[in-house]
Amino acid sequence: MKKIVLTLISLLLVFAVVGCSAESESTLDKVKKNKVLVVGTDPTFPPFEFKNDKKEYDGFDIDMIRAIAKEMGVEKVQFVDTEFKGLIPGLQAKKFDAIMSGIYKTDERAKVIGFSDTYYPGGLSIMVKEDNNTVKSIDDLKGKEVSVQIGTKSVKFLKENHPDVKVKEVEKNSDMFLELESNRVEAVVTGRPAAKVYAKEKGGVKVLDQELTKEEYAIGTRKEDEALNKEFNAALKRLKDNGEYDKIVKKWFGE
Repeated sequence: MKKIVLTLISLLLVFAVVGCSAESESTLDKVKKNKVLVVGTDPTFPPFEFKNDKKEYDGFDIDMIRAIAKEMGVEKVQFVDTEFKGLIPGLQAKKFDAIMSGIYKTDERAKVIGFSDTYYPGGLSIMVKEDNNTVKSIDDLKGKEVSVQIGTKSVKFLKENHPDVKVKEVEKNSDMFLELESNRVEAVVTGRPAAKVYAKEKGGVKVLDQELTKEEYAIGTRKEDEALNKEFNAALKRLKDNGEYDKIVKKWFGE
């Protein structure tokens, strides 16, 4: 009987040690060991992230995180298609190792997740139909409907700073532009870099000169994953030093 009890105790101790070891393994350790980085993204925000004609993940963020991973010695980036509003909850629930999806680094978000160094500058802007000559600034949108993507900085900015603007929240970035093209809203408030590229490629719309905010795009990580953030930052610096960063920027945004 004593022998059975001792055997059981030994097994329990082994399981406890294994369990503690698994729990103590950092995200960076796991990524380095498996050679795979799992990234949550909402592929509806060209040119940052989208699915091309072959249904493959494509875009500036996609190229950038793949280049960062390669610099880290990670062989594969696995993307998880997730609605923008679900990215931070999904990260906290450990559905992915990091999130990269045209995400602004804000004080509010920094309370719950960590951020890498800035990898591209951004800012909110206003997009209207090309023949709209009545809206020249944010003040001209008082009492008018404006489409924004749910969970983005645009929502908070308008509600806090321009409560007289009628905010129409939509699920996807593509829905936001469709609202404008279908004349269901007067304007769109979204990130300037993506808006400029969309206007150039799609036509029929224009981005106003007024810059509503200055923002910074960054990779999101869990608060405890400081080591992973340091790896991202070091890899990003190397890409800037060796010229690869500039090549990716030029590919998606021109000179």
